[in-house]
Amino acid sequence: MATRSYDDFAAQMKAGWSPDVHDVHDKLAAQLDAEVAERVRLGRQIATLRRSRHLTQGKLAALSSVRQPEISRIERGVGNPTADTLTKLAAAMGAHLTVVSDEADAFDQEPAVSA
Repeated sequence: MATRSYDDFAAQMKAGWSPDVHDVHDKLAAQLDAEVAERVRLGRQIATLRRSRHLTQGKLAALSSVRQPEISRIERGVGNPTADTLTKLAAAMGAHLTVVSDEADAFDQEPAVSA
């Protein structure tokens, strides 16, 4: 029995979608891509700050009461940390969380996690 790839199957299914369904798909895919990019960016900021403080993930875990595997997931951009988790991590590194407008962020004026 011949098998087909997932990509072939997905393409066949998408071919039957209406223009409205394609539009919804495209908008949701863009939104998901943006959310993932933000998680990756935040994770990189946390990892950079952690390294600048000469902390290992294990030491940060001990200081923050956040488990090391969760810190790893956050730093890789695959975790979905709560505000409480982010606050614990920032406090353990002697930093605080800051909300920055998109305009300021576009000019790279302030990081989301700052010392």
